[in-house]
Formats: sequence, C-alpha cells, structure tokens
Amino acid sequence: MRRSILLLSANQQRRDRLAAALSEAGYGVEVRGSLQTAGGEDLLDRPGGPTLTIVDAAPEGGEDESAWSQARALAGGQLIVLVDSPRRITDAFALGAEDCVLAEAHPDEIVARVEAVLRRTAAGPEGESAPSVYVDRRLWINYGSRQVWVQGEPAPLTPREFRLLRHLVAHRDQTLDHEEILGAVWGREPADAGPTEVLKQYIWRLRQKIEADPESPRIVVTVPGAGYRFVSAA
Repeated sequence: MRRSILLLSANQQRRDRLAAALSEAGYGVEVRGSLQTAGGEDLLDRPGGPTLTIVDAAPEGGEDESAWSQARALAGGQLIVLVDSPRRITDAFALGAEDCVLAEAHPDEIVARVEAVLRRTAAGPEGESAPSVYVDRRLWINYGSRQVWVQGEPAPLTPREFRLLRHLVAHRDQTLDHEEILGAVWGREPADAGPTEVLKQYIWRLRQKIEADPESPRIVVTVPGAGYRFVSAA
C-alpha cells in the first residue's frame, strides 16, 4: 500500500520542492497551506488519513504561531516539524514530534528523515520479540491493534506513549536509564538536557493513563539516579 504524506506549509517554494522529492521517493503527497484547508484537526482520525504529516513551522517572514498550533493538533500521529533554528528543536520534540529538521535542509535530507521515522515506528525496538498480546492483572495490551486496557477500561495512548510502554514492558523488571529509552523510543541520543525533560513528560503522561494513582506509581516506577522500571504484577 502506498504511504501518504500530508505536507502543511505556507511557503510555496519550499513545499513544491519537498512535495516533488517525496513524490519521486514513491510517497503519495497531499499539499495544503494550513490545517484548515487540509480538513480540520480531526484529520488523523479519518479512514485513509495520512501515514505521516510534515508541518513547516518556519515560513517566510519569521515564525508563525499558527503553524505551531497545527503541529500540536497533529502530534497524536506521526509528525515531523520543520523549524527555523536549532533553538526550536527541543520545542518540536516537547510537543510530541517524531523528528524535526531545519527547514533550509535539502529536500533529500527531509525525505531520508521521513523514511527513518516510518522504519522506526513500524517495528518494535531492536531485539524485542513480537508477542500478539501482553496480559497481567492490571494491563491488557494488544500489540497488533495498539490498544491498551487498564482494569478492563480502555486507555487511549498516543503512538509515542504506546511505543514507550511497549519498550518498558519488553524489558520489565529491568531498570532502563534515560539514554537507553531515548535511543530506543525516540531513535536518538540526547544532545542536551532537553530530550531528558521530554522523556519525563512522557512518563508523566503515561502514568496518568495506566496508574491507579499517578502520584504513587506502581507500574512504571522511578529508580532515583538510574532511570525507570516497569514492575511486573505480583
């Protein structure tokens, strides 16, 4: 099945060059100037929606906060953000982007980033087995449908939250440090303190959805000075 890319950019020259490169690489490309012209913020929930979205947050004339609002609205799916400067990279990861790249990068580099994200998110972390389900007395996880239930109630996770949980479960009862988790789930080593803060945010979000008491977690626990551990049910 042909994978589709939604490209949102107010910069016509940039989006035309990138759309041409993506098409040449074999992707179906839908080009829009904004989220509104793409069909609204519920786009990702519609059948046949895009495999991945690229949001250009670096239009001509400086930053456009509406572009960042579009990126936040689409962060539940596979998202790449084009940024105008290195200082906005951490911002892009913090809102939930799979990757970000300087908008001035060559289109072939952006295409390569798209391919890397799709490879990384299509499969589990390296070395994991691929069971169909995980079940304990608290959680039921269907890896095929990417659905999670907690005490019999559905727990809707974003794609990133699901991959984080999957990786922790695959290494249950092991303490994983920040760098290991970032490398497996985000596909990159932290360049500074920013990505580590992003991981903390995602652990917090995950606990809100799977823990009976997120303030006193019993499933995903913090090991002070070491990292995090998924604790098997007794």
